[in-house]
Amino acid sequence: MPERPQILIVGAGPIGLTLSYQLSRLGIPCTLFEKSHTSTQWPKMDYTNARSMEIFRLLGLADAYRAQEGAVRESVKFESIFVTGFRGGGDGGRREREWMFGKWSVGSVREQRACSVRVNDGSFPLEPGQRCSQVVFERWMRGVVAGRRGVEFRVGWEYVSHVEDGDGDGVRAVFVDDRGQRHEVVGEYLVGCDGGRSRVRDVAGIQMVGGMVSPMRFYLVHFRSAQLARDSPFGEFWHAFPVGGGFIINQDGKDTFTAHYPLPPATEPDISPSIDPYEAVYRVLGGYSGVAHRITIDEILVHSRWQPSFAIAERYATQNGRVLLAGDAAHHIPPHGGYGMNSGIVDAFDLGWRLAALVKGYGGRPLLIEAYTLERRRGMLRALLRSHRHLTEHLGLADIYARHWDVLAADSAEGVGVRALIERYLTLSGPDTTDFGLELDLRYDFSPGVVPDMSAVLPVDVKRYVPSTRPGSRAPHVFLKGGRVSVYDLFGKEWTLVQFVRQGETEGEARARVHVLLDAARRFSFPLKHVLLRGEDHVRGIWERDLVLVRPDTHVAWRADEAPGRKEAEEILLVVSGKMECPGYEEPSNHELEEQFIKTAAALGGPKRATGARL
Repeated sequence: MPERPQILIVGAGPIGLTLSYQLSRLGIPCTLFEKSHTSTQWPKMDYTNARSMEIFRLLGLADAYRAQEGAVRESVKFESIFVTGFRGGGDGGRREREWMFGKWSVGSVREQRACSVRVNDGSFPLEPGQRCSQVVFERWMRGVVAGRRGVEFRVGWEYVSHVEDGDGDGVRAVFVDDRGQRHEVVGEYLVGCDGGRSRVRDVAGIQMVGGMVSPMRFYLVHFRSAQLARDSPFGEFWHAFPVGGGFIINQDGKDTFTAHYPLPPATEPDISPSIDPYEAVYRVLGGYSGVAHRITIDEILVHSRWQPSFAIAERYATQNGRVLLAGDAAHHIPPHGGYGMNSGIVDAFDLGWRLAALVKGYGGRPLLIEAYTLERRRGMLRALLRSHRHLTEHLGLADIYARHWDVLAADSAEGVGVRALIERYLTLSGPDTTDFGLELDLRYDFSPGVVPDMSAVLPVDVKRYVPSTRPGSRAPHVFLKGGRVSVYDLFGKEWTLVQFVRQGETEGEARARVHVLLDAARRFSFPLKHVLLRGEDHVRGIWERDLVLVRPDTHVAWRADEAPGRKEAEEILLVVSGKMECPGYEEPSNHELEEQFIKTAAALGGPKRATGARL
């Protein structure tokens, strides 16, 4: 191991693996520590959303990920079904029949790609989402990272504690290897990617606000069943929600499933009897009938209790900015909407370029680190509140079931009317994994590292991404002429200046217009790729300006039609790299958003500050 690795990363889950890969790609050495010799066997995540897949495309990993054994094939639709159950009758003389109340159907990867090419208005992501279990993701990504130059992967090393150097120049961390030997490792930065019960967060003294979603508990059973895959009365599905509060996920589009069986609210102490995992699956499948549906289960893979949590770290970094958090170490979110791991992937991608800028010397502390907390935490508060909205929609459906319980499956006119009511409710609610406005429209216009242009603020729509290059916005993906190459495919690994060549202008004249900015970048050792686009009027119309400076995380840092002079060019680069605060900048108040989060957390079980051990 290097005597002084630049970056120490604790935790080789999806977030730590993505961060280490991103750092390696940017030429920054890091050491990844993981106490477990094997990747997870728990299917914590089953959907990698569009923004995460967009990031993996930029990292050069998207196609390899989709090709993994266990990743759902690209021709399969994303379908969630709402049903009485997977068997019929047996209770009170009800008929031997199952009903499907409604379906949330989203096009397959292939269909979404074709639509993106056809529409090409900037409102689509670069990549559609991908169904794949975290079991598959981690196993594959471990192999990818283990072979990366610049990544020292220490398996069997458990993090114990750390101390930030008194002069603020680094971190000393203590680990114990699987032979019981203690090691002190010194690094410039330490990143906690060690999950919801993060010890790094505890030792750093960063507290969580929020807590468990107290009314909800589930028993998870991960299993294989060829019979369920073959004999489902509703055909192939992704999520199935039988009446009764439980749900089932088809993890691989084949025969691997996860059932979540609802448990009574927790008691103190929890004296719930032990649960037979087979019976838990049978009860979920039985649904409305109340009678266990006994299918053939070929193998129980793992099983345990779990409870959703609704919490966020008070900050994502220590005061010195040498210890940082990403992923579940910084936020806990219910699964509704699929924001958990996916938000962590964005954390890792964002944090990677900031740490690279600091290690290379062109980035400035503390502004780059402060902006990480400011930008990512505000976006996560929005995601938490949106996840709660999705949760309440499921609770609303449960209330409809309860009010009309006796006629849910009846063949009477009343039964037909209730099922029509449920279908309308599901249509209005809509799929909870298509919030492109939340996934893609992450606006950092309030950040100290963004140069505003005083343009009008566009309205926010969580269901739809409105393309814009307004500073702070994610740059829109648009296909160039021919429909095969995206403007994203032209981005550099770090910063990119996209310039549209004007009509009648030569490429030499276009370069001459921005030579002052390019010269300033060279003087500051600012890694900038210059991309010239000629004859791309369609892209120019969506991108809105002749000159757009794109950050390594694809967000716009500055834009204009006219090139800056020497002083302005230097100021732009100093601001976006964190070397100086944007003149006139005032940190925005999160008061309203924080208050809304606190009230929501209270409704879910009481807002509280708690360490990972207590959460």
